[in-house]
Amino acid sequence: MTLPLRTRLFFAYSVLVAIALAAATLFAGREDRQWLLGREIDTLVRVGHHVAFDLSRAEAKADRDWTQVAEDAARTLGYRVTLIDADGRVLGDSEVPREQLRHLENHASRPEVRDALAGRPSHDVRRSATTGREFLYVALPAREISGLAVLRLAAPLEEIRKRTASLLSLWLGGAACTLAVALLLFFWMAGRHAARVGGLARVAARIGAGDAAARAPETPPDEVGRLGAAMNEMSRELRARLAALERERDEREQILVHMTDGVALLDASDRVLHANHALATVLGAAFPPHAGTSIHEFARLPELKDLLLDVRQKRQTVEGDLQLWAGPQRLLRATVTCLRDEAAGAVILVLHDLTEEERLNRVRRDFVANVSHELRTPLTSIRGYAETLLDGGLDDTKHREEFVRVIRDAAVRLESVTTDLLSLSDLERPEVRFAKDRFNLREAVEHQVAAFRDSAARAGLVLELEPGAPIPVIADRPRMEQVIANLLDNALKYTDRGRVDVSCGGDDARAWCVVRDTGTGIAEEHRSRIFERFYRVDKARSRDRGGTGLGLAIVKHIVELHGGKVSVESEPGVGSLFRIEIPRGEIP
Repeated sequence: MTLPLRTRLFFAYSVLVAIALAAATLFAGREDRQWLLGREIDTLVRVGHHVAFDLSRAEAKADRDWTQVAEDAARTLGYRVTLIDADGRVLGDSEVPREQLRHLENHASRPEVRDALAGRPSHDVRRSATTGREFLYVALPAREISGLAVLRLAAPLEEIRKRTASLLSLWLGGAACTLAVALLLFFWMAGRHAARVGGLARVAARIGAGDAAARAPETPPDEVGRLGAAMNEMSRELRARLAALERERDEREQILVHMTDGVALLDASDRVLHANHALATVLGAAFPPHAGTSIHEFARLPELKDLLLDVRQKRQTVEGDLQLWAGPQRLLRATVTCLRDEAAGAVILVLHDLTEEERLNRVRRDFVANVSHELRTPLTSIRGYAETLLDGGLDDTKHREEFVRVIRDAAVRLESVTTDLLSLSDLERPEVRFAKDRFNLREAVEHQVAAFRDSAARAGLVLELEPGAPIPVIADRPRMEQVIANLLDNALKYTDRGRVDVSCGGDDARAWCVVRDTGTGIAEEHRSRIFERFYRVDKARSRDRGGTGLGLAIVKHIVELHGGKVSVESEPGVGSLFRIEIPRGEIP
């Protein structure tokens, strides 16, 4: 278990100060003892010199009772007094009875006595072998006293110990008070430092969580304050870098989002790390795969698995075509690139939808084939009958007029096909522009109905326009008349009997025209393709009636370029209904 910072700081400060105070107290106690001991030594030396002076003035006697002298001096001074001759023999001792003096060992080997015999005052601290008590011994040379060599005074150490203990108690009390005050101060300091460090930790956590408003205190300007300033600078730099990274990420995401190609980043196990929405669109799914999804579960394409295996073996870009059979059939071009700077096996998969391109290519091929077929028939007729005329047909008065008429009809058919192709080509130009004229749509329809009424009569059909109010529109009148003409021509060609009815109308926003016939009708499988170029429901019938297969394609292009739409309703054997609808424009 980790202790809080405040506890650790308080404990560390307290231990260090306690050790320092203990060492200081011990040192002070030792110095006090030495001071007291030195003072006591000085006192004993002065007292010893006084005793020696008094003894030197006293009358010298051969039978002087040294024991009595020692006892008298001890009673006066309060110290133990020992008198020693030059051989180290004890002559008298204030604490040793007279009769026991002869049993005392020689004192010449005692350190203080040895120095005193050498003429130097000396002292020593030790336990007395005679009394068993610890004494401070001070020995002074006393050769000026007849029969005496050393005067030794001894003071017991109990008093010095008591004084030392008293002083030590004072030191310990002062140390305890100092420690108590220091502990309070350390507790406050540790709390303050811990609070500041804790505040920095909380600010760091907020910065890590993305809080842009997080700021660390920078005062006071000590180490912790400078750390707070460094954290604030780091936060600003991090925000700047994160903002730059977010911009780069958003730019990449915008690029990926608006790409029409599906893009996916795969790891070494073919699991999706990232994918754009176009990947789902290309593969016919509603949503892109989540991170961690296997690409083979999302797109069940065996060819894709082979491509991914191939790119990791070759370590270079690999391309291949993929065919989707589930749902609407799609043709995809897959490009797989191995990422050299990333972890081994990571690849970028790009799927390009070739379905529309393939459809356009197919339409282009069909168009070329249809144009070639449409032109080949009249050209063959023209060439054949022309060669017949050149080979002697000009002399055949019975048939040459018929031959020329066939050539003329073929030329007319060629002209019709060419005109429709040029018209369609002009409509498909990107820069095509329509004239915007204000005219009455009903009047334009009446004009076209009148133009086709003779053709309808020759075919035994009734062609009628329902009466109604004028329908003003703003559009390209020649192009709209071409639309009505193509619809009427188409209705008359595919109606054997009955009638063709035309109606038009409009509201505030749109105008429409409906052409209804009672012809053969159109089967459901053909309705979605009748507006394609050269598409015919009944090819033989269309060619016999002079149709080019481009009329309805031209109708669709013109109506859609006006912002409108064209639709068809039909039932085989009943007839068909074609409806065009265009915006009326800003009608004043």
